[in-house]
Amino acid sequence: MGAVAAALGVAPAAATSAAGATGPTGQVSAAPAPARPASQSPSAQAPKSAADDASYTASNLPDWAIGPFTRSADNPLMTPSGSGYESAALYNPGVLYRGGQYKMLYRAQGSYGGPSQIGYASGSDGTHFTEDTAANPVINFDTAGQQDKCGLEDPRLFELDGTYYSFFTSVHPKADGTCYGSYDISESTSTDGVHWSTPWMVEPSTGNNKDAAVVTDANGSPRKVNGEYVMYFGQGDTGTDIAYSSDLRTWHAKGSTTPRTADPLDIHYPKGWKPYEVAVAVTDYRTLVGKPANSDIVVFTAGTLMANGRWFYAISEEEFSGQEPTRMLHQLSDAVLTPTPDVPYEWNGQTPKTAWMNSIFFHNGQYMMYYGGGDTVTGLATAGLRRPQPARPAATPFRTGFEHGQPVPDWVDGVDTDPGGGGIANVTAYGSASSPEASARQDNAHDGTNALMYSGHATGATDDHAYMRLFDLSDRPVKVGKDTTLSYWIHPQANGPLATGVSGDNSSCVAPDLVFADGSTLHGLGGSPLTPASQCGKLTLDQWNQVSVDIGKAAAGKTIVRVDLGYDQPSGNGGYRGYVDDLALSNTPARPATISRVTPAQAAPGQQVTLTGKGFGNSSHGRELVLSDAGVH
Repeated sequence: MGAVAAALGVAPAAATSAAGATGPTGQVSAAPAPARPASQSPSAQAPKSAADDASYTASNLPDWAIGPFTRSADNPLMTPSGSGYESAALYNPGVLYRGGQYKMLYRAQGSYGGPSQIGYASGSDGTHFTEDTAANPVINFDTAGQQDKCGLEDPRLFELDGTYYSFFTSVHPKADGTCYGSYDISESTSTDGVHWSTPWMVEPSTGNNKDAAVVTDANGSPRKVNGEYVMYFGQGDTGTDIAYSSDLRTWHAKGSTTPRTADPLDIHYPKGWKPYEVAVAVTDYRTLVGKPANSDIVVFTAGTLMANGRWFYAISEEEFSGQEPTRMLHQLSDAVLTPTPDVPYEWNGQTPKTAWMNSIFFHNGQYMMYYGGGDTVTGLATAGLRRPQPARPAATPFRTGFEHGQPVPDWVDGVDTDPGGGGIANVTAYGSASSPEASARQDNAHDGTNALMYSGHATGATDDHAYMRLFDLSDRPVKVGKDTTLSYWIHPQANGPLATGVSGDNSSCVAPDLVFADGSTLHGLGGSPLTPASQCGKLTLDQWNQVSVDIGKAAAGKTIVRVDLGYDQPSGNGGYRGYVDDLALSNTPARPATISRVTPAQAAPGQQVTLTGKGFGNSSHGRELVLSDAGVH
């Protein structure tokens, strides 16, 4: 039993935790030239340390993703030296292991902001490298021609059948001869990694093309996908593209015979992720001990990612289909390697707070990711194969607050068009976004620092809905029992300074949705205990509402393979936006708070009233009661 004392006025105001609402069978409880700018002014506190920012662990990384990564104790491996072409910076290498040697092509600069050339180094243990000073820089201005005197940047290094391939960015001058006019992707070949052919253009400077991520196996050898080699490339200001080749030399759009063409690729990055750049792409790779290789494609990307108003350049991953390389399957919503103040070689340098990679391969039981720190030095981060995770506790098979170390969405801003998904109809982007949104943010949370932000814009048609993919549970499905409960907190925004595009109660027409193994969905069940449309107008705007729904009565025996977030308001019109936090599936029935006694039964305004009952909870946080006088004062 518990007691709550409340001072009742003439018209009691809503508390900071409002009551949610469900359907008839549910139970609810209240409660500028360079892609990476040289400097930025952070507007929020950065992570305190690399340990604090260990977003992903062996227990919460999805099976498709590589990691978690650990920085080498020998970092930085390579640093600027001398007074020549590498006296200011030596970073962003492409590395391979061949013939008992680690072979490295690295980017070097003689001055901060100055033009880059490409050098060569090798070693036998992966952390200690010796430069071939006689040949360096091995891809230089004389090799590449006058057009590239503004820079040769970020070399990728691959090998196939005894031939080495390097793809790098060539920087062209402006019309007046000054640098950083445009970029193209160039390619060169070698038989030993030291002596390189005269480069040729792969993708033209139109669109400032750069960052060639050719799909390779885990050993760094290019692999064909559906009979052709595949290359992802691009950056945040010009978008991402995909090109194909039959010989690794001439690249073109799908089905085209015209060289130096490509197809645009929409990856649905959140608007806050710019700038970004494509890094590397790997297929036929393993992540778990004793499990088969993944035949899909993991693409590493570097960019502002989860910076959310802070400046840093971090590394993350996406997964694309091995059969349809333009189709994204999953996406990490946080970084796997983030620069932090206690890692000075990343936190300082030519571009402070930057970690950028264009090389990864598997050797001696671990992935070796060579990367640039602060656009100045070279580091190494490694990741071994993970052990399959034990079954989750039966009491709470799924729970997340979107915090570090907790499950984060497998997709970012992705509409669920897969079998069973609710899809989208007559809903467009909110404000300046490029699509309806559903991604983790750090600007409003029920507790902790992160929550899921959602947004969109209904166009006023008879059918307006958008179901966004969040979590893939297909490799760890959740069986619904008779007492399974879905609970979450939701903060639907009203029109105001923080959500100027919101219309009416649009933001309340949102709820999590469950996709079951048989293709059915929670919102589609007859007598569903929870649908987005059923929440319209039943959630209090501009404050956190707790919703707890007994889904066992309607879905017992079904298996959950996906968690979505749906907006659905027939004839809805205008913008919607809000946040979701502390989402859980638990095998305990929802039990709303009950009041057994009110003393005194009648009270004057300002008089203290004591409410006695059960289910108030043992914490004052988020346990306020919402009292309504139903118009009788």
